[in-house]
Amino acid sequence: MEVKEKIKKILKSDNIEKISKYKDTTLTNIFLELLDDEMNDFSYDDSDIDYLDYVVKKLPSLIEKYQKVSKADEKLKLIHQKIKTYLVQKPGNLDKTNHNYKILKNMINDIEMIQMSILYDYVQKYEGSKYELIDYIIFETNNISLFNDALNRFPFLVNYFDKNGKNLIVSVTDAYIDAVNNYENAGIDSIIYYDQVIESILNSKEFMFDPIDKQTILKKIRESLKSMDVEKEKKTFYFNTLTERINENKIEMNDSYLEYKFNIRTEFNESINSEVRQIVNNYSISKDRRIIDDYILSFDGEDTKEIDDALSVKILDNGNILLGVHIADPLDLIDENSIIFDEAAKRTTSIYLSDKSIPMFPPELSTNLVSLTQKNYRPATSYYFEFDKNGYVVKSNFVKSVIKVNRNMSYSDFNKISKMNSSDELKKTIDNLSLVSNILQRYYNVDPLYEKINRSSNNITNTNIIGSSSGEKVVESSMIFTNQMVAKYFADRNLPFIFRNHCVDPDLLIQLDKLKRRIKNEHGDKDAYLKYIDMVTNLYPKALYDVECKGHQGLNIDYYSHVTSPLRRLADVIALICLDRLYFNVPTKESKEEVRKLVLVQSNNINTNRNSKEKYAIEYEKLRKVA
Repeated sequence: MEVKEKIKKILKSDNIEKISKYKDTTLTNIFLELLDDEMNDFSYDDSDIDYLDYVVKKLPSLIEKYQKVSKADEKLKLIHQKIKTYLVQKPGNLDKTNHNYKILKNMINDIEMIQMSILYDYVQKYEGSKYELIDYIIFETNNISLFNDALNRFPFLVNYFDKNGKNLIVSVTDAYIDAVNNYENAGIDSIIYYDQVIESILNSKEFMFDPIDKQTILKKIRESLKSMDVEKEKKTFYFNTLTERINENKIEMNDSYLEYKFNIRTEFNESINSEVRQIVNNYSISKDRRIIDDYILSFDGEDTKEIDDALSVKILDNGNILLGVHIADPLDLIDENSIIFDEAAKRTTSIYLSDKSIPMFPPELSTNLVSLTQKNYRPATSYYFEFDKNGYVVKSNFVKSVIKVNRNMSYSDFNKISKMNSSDELKKTIDNLSLVSNILQRYYNVDPLYEKINRSSNNITNTNIIGSSSGEKVVESSMIFTNQMVAKYFADRNLPFIFRNHCVDPDLLIQLDKLKRRIKNEHGDKDAYLKYIDMVTNLYPKALYDVECKGHQGLNIDYYSHVTSPLRRLADVIALICLDRLYFNVPTKESKEEVRKLVLVQSNNINTNRNSKEKYAIEYEKLRKVA
């Protein structure tokens, strides 16, 4: 009797312990062959496939040690397709309680988990456990693109049961309900994420909604509605939205619905407007600021209105280069007790859309009174860095300043003038900025994955520099360097600050490299590249704000922050408060503790409400296309 028949006989006789004498490689090959054989000859009435349950459940631990994982994956794809055919094209009179039908359902779920483990390279990390893997993908990554990719590849995932017998839709709606109940503490990002997961599950052609599960979910929603004690209005909306999803009622999408759902504030109320009028009518720049008479230029995109950064450069008598990075300072007009600051803290960022923008600060301030428009005196924080002939920083100094930008220019203006033959101050400044930019780029090293994602991601704040022209490189390198040096100042002195951290698990980079090779084998070159970038975007971690400095691996530097866009990002405003309390004033125990508390609160505020704003922008643009 050949080996395959011997092993099949052992498995069918339930003498499982006898297969331990066979090598793992032998078992892997034969198990795959047995699955394939049975699916070739399968019949709902005649086939005895109970023993395959053991075969499928044993495969993950075998494949983990198998040297030909890619071949096993190819075989599983064929087997998966055959099982799917039997499930979809089952005899019309077949009841779903049919014994073999249920076995096939369990088998396809398990096989999809094995395939998912192979694709995402989590076999070793999770020892082939489908439960831990699916929990990780859905409940830990909190990335809808990754979930949708898994769902697209493994469609029967929507009917997955966890090890306690709970259906996936119940687990996800439980998580949604918990997120709504914790709305006042955790923000809306988790609610929005689980709402998207639920929508994807319900829209799946393979999903089968058990009536008991449906009633269980609706009962939990009713109980939650009765037990609300705070944020009742918003929670009611999210609970009712879930009810509409579960009952498969169509939700009417329009601008006001999206704004309410994603907590987007598009208008400034009359209280804010009256405060702005008071500022406009009575504001004068603080007298304790140093007036700067440098030749200063700003460079932005063609349509930029919130001009929050500008540059100056000098060649000193000793031959050193002095770079000045001048950043608008809205805190000269408002403080953290202002209702305008409170409103900015609720918005956390400006949002730039295809046909409009939603500013963080009222436009009268962000595009006028504080914006670094040419020929106007403006409050700023000026960061000065002196470089020696070898490109080393020998001095640095931060100044509360009053500046006047000589010219507002575009990136294309920079590129045109840099090619001209001239000796005037404008041309000299641009040439010297190009020189110092080359020096600055030595101080950081952008990870190619981070760069790809950063340049291709949704740029709702209009702060990412997407292009790579000379003008854009000058601005980008100057801003990155300034963010780095300010963060370094606080980290070196162990002072609380709003750091921008980007931490990547080294194992993840190995996994991404393997994923790239696997995807390339599945698709043509262009398709493979696009798929890989999409997958990297899903898996590669985003940078987060924190009071502790943990480094920025995407830029390959030990310290990083955001201080250069305070007209459109709350984090940069918080950085200005840190500078005011702990740089421009002598730190005390009390001031350090106050800053620490402020940063903890606002870091959490920004981190937990970022994804919802990006999702809002995506949904808004979808509406524009439909219209």
